Amino acid sequence: MTEKQRAYDSAQTRERILSHAKALFSQKGYKGVSINDICAATGLSKGSIYHHFKNKEDLFVHLAEAAFVDSWKDWDTRSASFSSAVDKLYAYSELFADNVDLSLTKAGEDFIATTGADSEAVQKFGAMITGYVQRFEEIVREGIERGEFKQQEPGEMAFALLSSYSGLANNTRILDKENVKRMYRKMTDMLLDGIRK
Repeated sequence: MTEKQRAYDSAQTRERILSHAKALFSQKGYKGVSINDICAATGLSKGSIYHHFKNKEDLFVHLAEAAFVDSWKDWDTRSASFSSAVDKLYAYSELFADNVDLSLTKAGEDFIATTGADSEAVQKFGAMITGYVQRFEEIVREGIERGEFKQQEPGEMAFALLSSYSGLANNTRILDKENVKRMYRKMTDMLLDGIRK
């Protein structure tokens, strides 16, 4: 077997682990999944799992990072056609509504609640969330600079807006997709009533 073939096989194994782990975390939450569960789902040994990831925390952080990267790629594509911050906020609420059923989000909450705040993995996860809020802050800052939004601290506004969308996500899981989108649009109307100039 050539070096190139080994690297390809290694990459495929890593993707297999990530794919099965994502399904398990989405289904059972972070706390409900063990390395043994991942081994059973992938048909791999613990040694194989640990060859690619330090531990379950490291594996989850890799999944979260990929999810954030995909989310921003999707956002960058969607937002390119909007010129106003108000339109971008509506577009973002639609993106959030489209992804509200991603139960990996709930697994992330479980991860934070069950993993020690001092762990390296939680620190990395926290940095990802901070980066997410900062990206969203760009929309708010743009709205303030263009005179669309009231003059307030952009970071606090971004955090409050994202928290509102996340809170709504916890309460719309029983609704069909059209009603979820309608609720996110309504939430955006109400939020804009509070921040629009």
